[in-house]
Amino acid sequence: MRKNIVLIGMPGSGKTAIGKELSKKLNMSFVDMDEMIEAKEGKSITEIFKSGEKYFRKLETDCAKELGSKNSLVISTGGGVVKRKENIDYLKNNSVLVFINRNPDNIVKDVDIQKRPLLCNDINNVYKLYDERITLYKKYCDIEIINDREFIDVTEKIIQELIKKINV
Repeated sequence: MRKNIVLIGMPGSGKTAIGKELSKKLNMSFVDMDEMIEAKEGKSITEIFKSGEKYFRKLETDCAKELGSKNSLVISTGGGVVKRKENIDYLKNNSVLVFINRNPDNIVKDVDIQKRPLLCNDINNVYKLYDERITLYKKYCDIEIINDREFIDVTEKIIQELIKKINV
């Protein structure tokens, strides 16, 4: 497949785990945008956020632009990638956007919030961010998948939807 598959959704929605499994099943390369940013900056996302969210979002946009020009990737984005329309424009260029929708209650139960800069000060931020972003995730996605089961099952569901959408 020449198109990229871009996974969007909340922090803790399963984008990275599902993305890795999806890339194996489809024999595509996997890229985690947060890991890409960390590698380029030589710092963790938490450390980068100490320079301000605005600075992090610029780095995220640079990655979106770079990745949007590539082919045959499964890309896991950061949860806030939808906050800048230009990110979506870059990523949609050659991609199918899949929204991994996971109930915030499940995110709260499973996620180590200390590794999530926008969640670590208050776990209730999960609900706030979900309410703020849900409309954007739904607006920008080509496919929405509910993550309410094992990652392997969610991965299979994505593949089924991709087959319907673009004939993988």
